[in-house]
Amino acid sequence: MSAFQLGAWLLTVATLMVGCAQTKVVTEKSLAMTHAERLESRASRAYAKGDREGAVKDFQTAAQIYESLAMGDAAASVQLSLARIDADEGRARDALERVNGVLGLAQQRGTSISTETALLANGRAAALYLQQHDVAAAHSALTAAERLCASTCDAASALLALRANWALATGDAAGAKAAAASALAQSRSTSDKANALRSLAESGLALNQWTSAAGDAEQALRIDQEQGSALRVVADLDLLASIYAKAGHPEQAAAYRARGQAAKDALKQLGGK
Repeated sequence: MSAFQLGAWLLTVATLMVGCAQTKVVTEKSLAMTHAERLESRASRAYAKGDREGAVKDFQTAAQIYESLAMGDAAASVQLSLARIDADEGRARDALERVNGVLGLAQQRGTSISTETALLANGRAAALYLQQHDVAAAHSALTAAERLCASTCDAASALLALRANWALATGDAAGAKAAAASALAQSRSTSDKANALRSLAESGLALNQWTSAAGDAEQALRIDQEQGSALRVVADLDLLASIYAKAGHPEQAAAYRARGQAAKDALKQLGGK
């Protein structure tokens, strides 16, 4: 998936009341919804650039507005974004609690979430379980996401990249490379392409295919730099350092490691603002 993109949704408001009061309420809701969407978009951009504190603040405010408007699906999507931040900051338990809370909405009477949100929630759950090395739970969540996508959704490439990561976690480097290659072939955006290239590089690293792995990681790095995605740039630099280290090129590995550390230091300073 795009490492931090949210799905779109539609809302239809039906009212039975008439008069000035009714007009005022609708106007206020419309303004509130517009403000929430702007906050959410700003938060996504801030997070991609490494401003986690600013992203969390805007996401939380957006979620509160959506909840005040009874827009459960929109609020659920924001909770998934906050779960991603929790996970990246090492709070896997909190992240899973948020994700499972979203998935639990589908079981509540009178509450529903869209297919897109359910797909994203299952994908997030799969990634979190992989982070915790629970490959069985990751497989279950990922399979649910793939079933919802049916290989035709906008997240098809991202799910294939996630499947590649799952295959790597199970020791199937060849299967991981095949899934990553499919992810690249089905990529619809530059973010999808960068994710697929990173998965290809990781599988190449596992297969000791140093040259192709370095080439794929370099391509991913260029894309992420062009998009200004600081978090992904750090991941690319770390991956390149690992590739060159295992390929027997310590000087190049050290150079990438130093660049990666400098990027991490900059992110820490930015996150503290």
